[in-house]
Parts: sequence; structure tokens; C-alpha cells
Amino acid sequence: MGSMATEPTPGNQPATLTIDVDAIAANYRSVTERMGAGATAAVVKADAYGLGVAHVAGPLWAAGCREYFVARPAEGVALRELLPAATIYVFDGVTPGSAPEFVHHGLVPVINSLTQLERWRDQARSLGRSLPTALHVDTGMLRLGLDDGEFATLIDRGDLLDGLTIDVVASHLASADEAGSDQPERQLERFRGLRQMLPVGRASLANSSGVFRHKAFHFDLARPGYALYGGHPQPDSGPNPMLPVVTLEAPVIQLRPGRPGETVGYGASVCLERPSLLATVAVGYADGFLRSGSGRSHVAVNGHPAPIVGRISMDLITIDVTDLPADAVTEGTPVEVIGPHRTIDEVASDAGTIGYEVLTSLGGRYRRRYLGSSSDDA
Repeated sequence: MGSMATEPTPGNQPATLTIDVDAIAANYRSVTERMGAGATAAVVKADAYGLGVAHVAGPLWAAGCREYFVARPAEGVALRELLPAATIYVFDGVTPGSAPEFVHHGLVPVINSLTQLERWRDQARSLGRSLPTALHVDTGMLRLGLDDGEFATLIDRGDLLDGLTIDVVASHLASADEAGSDQPERQLERFRGLRQMLPVGRASLANSSGVFRHKAFHFDLARPGYALYGGHPQPDSGPNPMLPVVTLEAPVIQLRPGRPGETVGYGASVCLERPSLLATVAVGYADGFLRSGSGRSHVAVNGHPAPIVGRISMDLITIDVTDLPADAVTEGTPVEVIGPHRTIDEVASDAGTIGYEVLTSLGGRYRRRYLGSSSDDA
């Protein structure tokens, strides 16, 4: 197994973010197997959820992925340079003035409104040829997608699709990761009804959580994102079926004793009640370790849990290592912030958020190590 690393600046002791691209490929294959006869695309928006699309795209292609979803046209253009033969869908759709760019780079817009549809149809007419298209219908998010009135107009006016080849009709699940919610099933029934009225192209409803909720959500094309990067697609259902992808370690840069009555960090939010040994660790909210985890989160030091005391600051955290074995921590000891003992979902829960935000917030100051297949294979 090979590895690639972004070298640190000499004299620095940076935190290290390790990304296992072979695990991403294995997670893709796992979702593909679960989909059975259905196809599986990969969502690589936001620079592959912050992990680096330039390193992730190749291993996904090698694993058999031929269809990809991004959010912005610029992301599609960047991905096209990496994967010349891929089918690339853009969730934002055809924004004003962007249609020629879509054509030039071979991108497929996900059409979210009648205005976008007319804009793309006019582009097809001007070129005198059919253009591939994905349609997004809203089934309960009130975010993007054709609403009920627009969909009815589309059904009544067949000319709106003139010159367009509908490859995918999609909708997006709002709460498929919530075991106690019946909204996904309501969205499913609504989507089925819309498909009966517009039985063209392939149907796509399942995100990561939808794939693992029930096979009824699978249809023809799944769009996993979070699960590919190691996130738990159904956090209330037991062990995570996905392989972990990310490990984040930061070094201890100082050890210091603390006396009862002394306070720790900004705002003096913690007052020590006993003689303590504290370790200062080089990671903070500027690195994407969210401040909202203050007083709630912990890290692991050589496998031992160590609580964060005081507020998470921009560049540093303070941890209590009083109860750790005497030889467990010294200056320079790597501290596991995310990894085998601290999953993305656990870190997110401590911060009152979701793993998606943790992944996409990971900062640019890390030394990044990529383990596994070279992302240059594509």
C-alpha cells in the first residue's frame, strides 16, 4: 500500500489528516453491491466532502464508478479534467449564462425549475441537437426542484422537453437517516406518483441514508456521498457498515500542572477541582475542530480517553491527562482527534452537529497523507 503526503513547513509540528482512498473505493463497492441491479453514482461535491477530489476521483473510477454528482459548475469543470470519460451531473442546474459552459465541458445539469428547463431547452435549440438532462422534482424539502405547479405545467406542455434527452428524474430525501421519521416513506410514495406521470429516464431517490434504509428507495440510480467517506448512513441502526476513511492526529505541544482553583482557557469556563496534568494540543476551530464541542468532547491518547477542558480555541485545545498512565503522553505525543476511538459521527454529536459539517470543515493547515491507490490512476 502506497501513501502520499503534503510535506509540512520545516520547523512545524502540524496536525496530520490521513485519508484512506482505498477505503473510499471499498465503500463505493459496498454500496454498489447493496444496490443490486441499480447503478451507483458518487457525490463528490465540496472537493469530495473536503477530502480532496483530485485524490478521490481516480480510486472511485478504478472501483467502477462512471457517474458523479457535484454542486457547482466549477466543480464539474475541475472533475472533467480528472475524469474525461465520466458522466458529471451538476446539482445547481443551469444558472444564468452557464449553459454554454455546460455544453463545452460535457456537464449534465440537474434542472430545478421551469426557468432552468427553458434555458436548457433554448440552448439545445440553438445547437440543433439534443442535450442530456436530469430533472429534479421536489417531494418535501422546499429547497430545489420543480414544485407541484411546475411539474403539472411540465406534464401539460410536452414542448418544454423538446430537444432534451431525460436521463434521470430525481428527488432528494430530507430525513432518511432518522429511524423514527415517516417522512422518507411519504416522499417515496409521492415520488412514485410523479414517476407514473413522467415515466422517462432513470429514477433516482436514494442518498447514502436512503440506500441503507430500505431497498424500496433504490430505484435505478443511487447517489451516495457521506457513506463513501466513512460516515454512518443510519446512525440509529447499530454498527457502521462503512469502512472508516479519516484519521486526524494533532501533537501535544506543552504539558503543565494545574492547581485546584485555577481556571482553564478563554472565559475561565472550567475551574480545576483537583491537582491536574493538562496537555495543550495543536488543533482548534481554525482547523475545523468545532468550538461547539467545548466542554462536551474528548480525544484519545494512545487509546486512552482524555476530556477536553475549557473552550476550544482557534489553534489549540487543552485536555486533561491526569488519569492517564505516566508514560502515555509527552511533548510531541500524537493525539487522536478523529480515528478508531473517535469516529466522525461521535465528534459531530459532541459538537451538536452532523458528520457532514465535520468533514467539510477540516481546515487547510493539516499535513495531509493519502493512503492506498494513487489518485493519479485516472
